[in-house]
Order: sequence, then structure tokens, then C-alpha cells
Amino acid sequence: MKTAEAFPVKKTFLYSLVASVLLSAFLGIVAILSGRFGWVEIRIILTTVTIALGSICGLACGAYLGTKTGKALPLSGIVLTLLAAAMIIIGMWIEMESEGYWKLAASISVFAVACAHLSLLSMARLAEWFQWSLVAAYVVIFGVASLIVVMIFFEIDETGMFQLLGVAAIVDAAMTILVPIFHRLSRSDLAPMSDGIATVETEDIDAEIAKLKERIAELERKHAEV
Repeated sequence: MKTAEAFPVKKTFLYSLVASVLLSAFLGIVAILSGRFGWVEIRIILTTVTIALGSICGLACGAYLGTKTGKALPLSGIVLTLLAAAMIIIGMWIEMESEGYWKLAASISVFAVACAHLSLLSMARLAEWFQWSLVAAYVVIFGVASLIVVMIFFEIDETGMFQLLGVAAIVDAAMTILVPIFHRLSRSDLAPMSDGIATVETEDIDAEIAKLKERIAELERKHAEV
């Protein structure tokens, strides 16, 4: 009996990314050559660009989901990505004029990007003494996203808030660089563990082969006697 295959999240987002990029390029060329570049053409191109950006976020979340080491973060990112893309596209085509609607769409988009960002970083395999960097990345990235959302909703344009956001963004960039470096440095420490697991698995396979050989030899003896 065949088991049901999991929904191909990465492949779906990859195909949508390729299709949206090709479509936006084609429509842009057609608009330029035809000399028509009205609001309808702009909306079509913006729609394909939105789908492309959403597909990139979905690919990042799908990649982490595929590792089967975490579900809450990538699934949240996928849901937020789909919701943000839908709100932006719908609002654009029906010409939504509600300020609250666009603030909500922007806020969901910010957290969708944050989840995609953290999904990529979470795939890093870190030694025990480097685990703090991933925790710090979660705090900083979600902190930056929260600051942006607060500034969007309350329309804060004070210098102090921008300075705080700038400092947080710098720390965000630093952690984004450090986590992959720590992943690289952790290879030598995690390799012995992997080798040990591989050795145990090899020994189990060898033992099973030995048992099968004994069973085959016994069956051959019985066959000869018959």
C-alpha cells in the first residue's frame, strides 16, 4: 500500500516563481513595444512581481519545512505569505482605498519576510556553543519586524525611532552573516557525531547480512538433503 506523498511545497513555489518572472518580463516587453503602459498594465506587472516575491518567501519556508526539524515557523511563514500576497493583489485590483487595509497588508508582509528569513537561518546546524546566535537572530529579526509594524500602524516618524530601527537592523544584518559562519565552523564538531551514527548503522547492516547468509546456507543444506 503506497503512502500519500506530502504536498510539494518547494516545487509549487518554485514553479510559481519561474512562471511569474517569465510572465512579468513578457508583459513588460509587450507594454514597451506596444507603447501602452496604463494602470491596467502596471497592475498586471505588479501582480506578477508580488507573486514572484511571495514565491521567494514560500521557497525559503518550504526549504526549512522539508528538513522536518521545525513546522511552526515555516508553516506560519507560508500562511502569512499567501495572505499578504492575496491582500496586496486583491486590494490593488479593486482599488482598495482603506488605509487600515493597506497597513494590515504591509504588516503581514513584514512578518512573512521575517519568517522566511528565519527559516533560512534555522537550517544551519550549529554546535552547542553557537546555539545562542540562532536565539539572538530570532529575537532581533522579530524585533525589527515588530518595530516596522509599530511605525506603520502608528505612523511614527520620530528620529529616535528611526535610530532604534537602524541599530536593530545592523544587529539583524550581523546575525544574518554570523549564523552561516558558525554553521561552517560547527562542521568539525558535528562530524564525529554523524560518523558515529553512520558506523552504528553500518554495523547493523553487516549483522543483518551475516544472518541472511547463515539462513541461505541452512536452506541450501536442506535442499541438498532433499
